Amino acid sequence: MRPTFLISLVFFAVSLSAAESPEVVAAAERRRESIPLGGDFNPNPTVAAFVVAGHGGRILVSKDDAKTWTQAFYGAPGADHGVWATRTMTYGDGLFVVAVGWGAPTSWLASDDGVNWHHLTSGTTVLPEAKGNPRIMPGTWGLAAGKGTIVGTGYMTMAATPDGGKTFTGFGMWGSFKDDPRGKFQTHHLDPIYCGDASGRFLALGDNRGKEGPKFGHLFASDDLGKTWKWLEPRGLEASTGRGSLVVKNGLLLMTDQEGSNAWTSDDGGETWEGPFPTGTKRAVLSVVGDEFWLCGKPSRVSTDGKTWSDLPAAVPNGQIIASDQGTLVSIHPQRFNILRSADRGESWEEVYSYQPDEIEGGAQGLRDGAFGRVAP
Repeated sequence: MRPTFLISLVFFAVSLSAAESPEVVAAAERRRESIPLGGDFNPNPTVAAFVVAGHGGRILVSKDDAKTWTQAFYGAPGADHGVWATRTMTYGDGLFVVAVGWGAPTSWLASDDGVNWHHLTSGTTVLPEAKGNPRIMPGTWGLAAGKGTIVGTGYMTMAATPDGGKTFTGFGMWGSFKDDPRGKFQTHHLDPIYCGDASGRFLALGDNRGKEGPKFGHLFASDDLGKTWKWLEPRGLEASTGRGSLVVKNGLLLMTDQEGSNAWTSDDGGETWEGPFPTGTKRAVLSVVGDEFWLCGKPSRVSTDGKTWSDLPAAVPNGQIIASDQGTLVSIHPQRFNILRSADRGESWEEVYSYQPDEIEGGAQGLRDGAFGRVAP
């Protein structure tokens, strides 16, 4: 049995014992199996759309500049671990993609209009972790999109599709770096980003689950659209006190520590870093808003270069910010059951949607991730 699948079984057992009975798990699996396979999407990126997602596969969509929202999809009640745990999504080339399942079998759902959702995969490629089920993907903590490719990372396995779900490639890190002089490593919670078309590089930041090694975690890079990955030895991150967040803006990478109190920048695809640069905040969520980095916390701060930071309006709420190409802002947070909107660069906010969360133990039922893009009418 592959080690990646063993890890999935361990986390599945944890989630089952903590919150989910066998009957609940079976029902959640049936719901997943009822969703049609994809691979036949017809992207037509015409209409601007916001999409946000939370546990249970709750997917909310707005096509009127975030003024009104519709629940376009719902799977089944889910917590932080389980078949319908939901914490990541991405957008690329007319497709929104949401990953569901963590510590349990995982699937990627996709839509080319924001309304109708299918499995991303056509079922043509069945990866080893799927054990013969075409709807199953490797455990996925994060998704990223670039150059027509969707990449997902999570435990020790990466997956990528270059053709909208028709085919997939997989890469397992087990044994891939056995000849590296740094020796054995342990990582988890791999979160990818796309560095931009200039480099075409995908990066994935994971934590360090070993007793030795860098505090920032581990950084991996793919220069062939997710087919193969290398373990980087980045220079300049020695002062990091713990794994935080990683984003990119126009090719400039910015990484924070766990609190968001310090930042590091890289302009060479993550090979070398400058910092730390104090941000003047703590307990902050990192987002890219137009040509700026935003850290929404206590207080909220903004920077164009990641080195010098200034205050954002006091009204900016804690949480992730999703920005449209026209400047409309949306705020979500795992601890909130609503969506906030701003049309004046964060000076004022209004609640534009709220919902009643599921009554389930094991994870906050707020919204976990969101993206802006253009879809078919």
